[in-house]
Amino acid sequence: MTAKLYFNVAMAEPYDIALRERAVTAYHAGEGGYHELAALFQIGWRTLQRWVARERATGSVAPEPKRGGWTSPIEMETLKRIVAEAPDSTLAELCWEYNRRVVRAQQSTPGSIGRALHREGFVLKKNDRGRANATGRTWQPSGRRS
Repeated sequence: MTAKLYFNVAMAEPYDIALRERAVTAYHAGEGGYHELAALFQIGWRTLQRWVARERATGSVAPEPKRGGWTSPIEMETLKRIVAEAPDSTLAELCWEYNRRVVRAQQSTPGSIGRALHREGFVLKKNDRGRANATGRTWQPSGRRS
């Protein structure tokens, strides 16, 4: 039997403050060491060690507030104007036009442009069938019919 890995898109939530306080209080009361108490509370021993250190340093075991994370450098107003001007453009064409209009530090890739448009609610075509091929035909018809 093989182990399966599951990945969650969202970040994990911090442990409950009541659990943190019980574990740290048990440690200070001498009910066991890091390893024994961690097994009892079903947490990692290093997690308990960090909680004890936080409680000693700040007087509280409360977790730090979640931080902001990464934000996309893509200027959505510029990208929306480009889409409005040429709504049938492919991601590569939108990316080329976007990169032409912004400073070098804000230039992006077709994948990032696609994700930014998706976040804003745009629906993109899966392919561009029916559009003229920029390179032309790569084969010549034989003239025979089967």
